[in-house]
Amino acid sequence: MRGAVMLDRIIYVTGYGRSGSTLLDMMLGAHPQVFGAGEMSTICRHVWPNDEYCACHARVRACPLWSDAVTEWQASGIDLDRHAMLQRRIEPILSHARRGAALRDYCDQTLALYRIVARRTGRPVLLDSSKSPGRALALARAGVDLRLIHLVRDPRAVAHSMSVPMQVDTEAGVQKTLPAHPVARTALRWSFVNAGAEAALRRIAPAHGLRLRYEDLVADPQGALARIGATVGLDLDAVGAAIAAGGTIAAEHQVAGSRIRMTGAMTLRPDMGWQRRMSPRAQAVVAGLCGARMRRYGYAAGGTGSASA
Repeated sequence: MRGAVMLDRIIYVTGYGRSGSTLLDMMLGAHPQVFGAGEMSTICRHVWPNDEYCACHARVRACPLWSDAVTEWQASGIDLDRHAMLQRRIEPILSHARRGAALRDYCDQTLALYRIVARRTGRPVLLDSSKSPGRALALARAGVDLRLIHLVRDPRAVAHSMSVPMQVDTEAGVQKTLPAHPVARTALRWSFVNAGAEAALRRIAPAHGLRLRYEDLVADPQGALARIGATVGLDLDAVGAAIAAGGTIAAEHQVAGSRIRMTGAMTLRPDMGWQRRMSPRAQAVVAGLCGARMRRYGYAAGGTGSASA
């Protein structure tokens, strides 16, 4: 354990699922000061209770990082079931107005785990890609240096991804059966969750938050990471240049998130296949439900799927 390192700031990724947060976590985690932790909100909810796999391919209760970090957290007086209960009260999007003892306990306990992980990894910047806007809203009230990245992706791409079921494959990072969801359901949830992420951005200093499109991240990783670096207070030029030149990225100890965290070292591979595979009718349904927010984020809502510059 590297006892000299203290938590300096938190980078939090918010937005809807299947938008590239695991990929972004891996990219930012390539910086020597950043620890990409994955979706830390899942630890008490299912990762620890179910002893799921860390990206290091060990189960979390045997992982050299998480086993010791969670044990230390518990030894400080944290009850994991009670923390999960606090999460159910605080993290839903519309609960950000809740105040009082529950919110204080939630923030204090969450920050305690962040500090333990920062100290044990020797990295002062912790990246939590949990995505929940309610978690972001709570952290914005916690009196810490919070940098917020609102990651968005064309809702047609998201809806297509969620329309494809996945079977359990625990070692590959799929911890439960994921059923196919109707594209209209995904479109409505995409709009709702991203509205919550916008609310979270309004709660912090403008210079400490930005909105980033997945499509821009994969098309110009160097430019996207330069923007992120200016927001989070880090020089990410070397990381961006290496990725743009075909260098590899890899997850270390990410919990939960996309299956790509389990694949080991990989190069950046944009995923735009939905434009070929998604039917025009399904695309039109999503565009009809999300059109206004799509246009605000710079997506063309008509015709075949494409993102405007």
